[in-house]
Amino acid sequence: MLQVKKFSGTYKEILPLADVYMRSYNQLSKAYKSRAEMALYTKVSFIKKLETWAINQADGKEPFIYVLYNNDKPCGVMRLNHIPDDYRKINDNYQAVEKERGYLDGWQIARNRRIDYSTRFNYTDNTLILNQIYLAPEEQNKGFGTYFIKQVFTELHKRGYNQFIVEYNDNNINGKKFHEGVLCARKIAHTTDFDHITTSKRGKTNFCLSPVSIGISNFSEVLDNIAVIERYFANKAKGL
Repeated sequence: MLQVKKFSGTYKEILPLADVYMRSYNQLSKAYKSRAEMALYTKVSFIKKLETWAINQADGKEPFIYVLYNNDKPCGVMRLNHIPDDYRKINDNYQAVEKERGYLDGWQIARNRRIDYSTRFNYTDNTLILNQIYLAPEEQNKGFGTYFIKQVFTELHKRGYNQFIVEYNDNNINGKKFHEGVLCARKIAHTTDFDHITTSKRGKTNFCLSPVSIGISNFSEVLDNIAVIERYFANKAKGL
């Protein structure tokens, strides 16, 4: 039986969910990321991410984290949030600058990430950002993902949120198809992500950068699209 629950932030949930997150992320990433980068994606790294979410959620900074359960076992995770303030500060050149501070792979970093918009864009208070959506590989292509999206997006739409933005790596072909096909994302901006700092066997430091698109969509359009997808597969199963 499928159920969608709010993220509890307990280790009873974090530990199995970290495994789901890791396997799903690695499945998507292995086609375009280097071996050195992939070696960084350990279960411990995903546990730390979920621990951070739990801390922020307790502080009221992570209002929209959902977990998909199948027969009482977590098999998917979705995280949304309010639009960061830096995204809203668009200058006359259709650019915004996100200030990044903190630690990356053991290095202390400070970086300004420039976001280039194709036109001036005004975010409303009922716009969210979809940060993550992952589903266990063994549960894919069963309709679980569309069920998960439908449940969460219906709730958010009822709460007055109309649209969302999503960032996706241009090198991730399958991810791009999903975001533009299922989630109906229309590109409004592009940027470059600073993913990792790796070191080669010869001691050379590599800065791993990725081209990223930012797309806009709305919850009602995605729900309509999912209804079409569900009808298609239902008719296919009937031989129509």
